[in-house]
Amino acid sequence: MDYQTDTDHQRLVWAPILSFAALLSQYTVDSFISSMTSKPPKTQWQPDEVTTLVHYLHTHRADAGDGGNFKQTTYTTAAAHINMIYPNATHLKTPAAVKNKWTSFVSY
Repeated sequence: MDYQTDTDHQRLVWAPILSFAALLSQYTVDSFISSMTSKPPKTQWQPDEVTTLVHYLHTHRADAGDGGNFKQTTYTTAAAHINMIYPNATHLKTPAAVKNKWTSFVSY
């Protein structure tokens, strides 16, 4: 009995099975993770909140520097300012939401 041929035959049989198992497990993990990382609901902005945001950033325009871009701390303090004036536990403004709103407002 030739053992080398038997080993080659076993590799030929097991290689596709193991490849399929690896692909199936990766697909399962990817679908599980993607179902866990759903996007948060989009922030709703009232007209008064937008006015307050524009006024706040206008008064802090010196923080933007020469490049015209605000730093993350400015967006954080703007979010805190808006949440203090318009307290709404279900629709708190985050620094990311403030930045997104501002960049969509000033983009041209």
